[in-house]
Amino acid sequence: MELPQTAAARSIGERIRQARKSRGMSQADLALKVGVSQPAIANWESGVHDPRRLTLAKLADALDAPLDWLAAGDRSSAESDKHAAAAYIRRPVRHVPVISLRAASLLAQDANADPHVMAEDYIPVTIGPAKLFAVFVNDPAVDLAFLPDTVVVIDYQDRLPDDGDFCLAHVNETPILRRWRGRRDGAARLEPCSSEDGHPVIAVTRAISIIGCVRVSIRVH
Repeated sequence: MELPQTAAARSIGERIRQARKSRGMSQADLALKVGVSQPAIANWESGVHDPRRLTLAKLADALDAPLDWLAAGDRSSAESDKHAAAAYIRRPVRHVPVISLRAASLLAQDANADPHVMAEDYIPVTIGPAKLFAVFVNDPAVDLAFLPDTVVVIDYQDRLPDDGDFCLAHVNETPILRRWRGRRDGAARLEPCSSEDGHPVIAVTRAISIIGCVRVSIRVH
């Protein structure tokens, strides 16, 4: 196994993401190899949860990355703590602005727009990418992936989705959440993930812009 070319990633989640990207794999590809769901991969990479030791070994094998390198991320010192919740309690927490889908359109037009100015509420998450905002999703076109009233956290610094990633796209002046399929450089499409038939597949053209990629989803009860 070879260490990924750059080793600047500090946390376990960042190292999983770095190794996956270096292998040209999507989150869906990795999830299939490990036997978990794509949202589980997204949660690990975002630092919302950490994989257990046995799962970490499966990840190392799937990513062709050294297990000791993955395990030596920021969580490694907490793993030796006898308190089961210690690794989670110690995680830094940040407050991500929750904005409307309409406000998210502004980010499609201006990457420097500040979602904090548009915030209607805030949701706490463990520390992750620097540029995050959250939106509520109530879209039957993606109800198999995101139940109604799910809060979806978007990394708007990442506008290059991999095949299988969910992303927020600006289509016909409207932000919609869909699964990206295809290459980054063309022949891509936005697919629904729905329990209902009739939701169209949208071909990606220059008129469509990506606002950001989904990092984690949180079900609100």
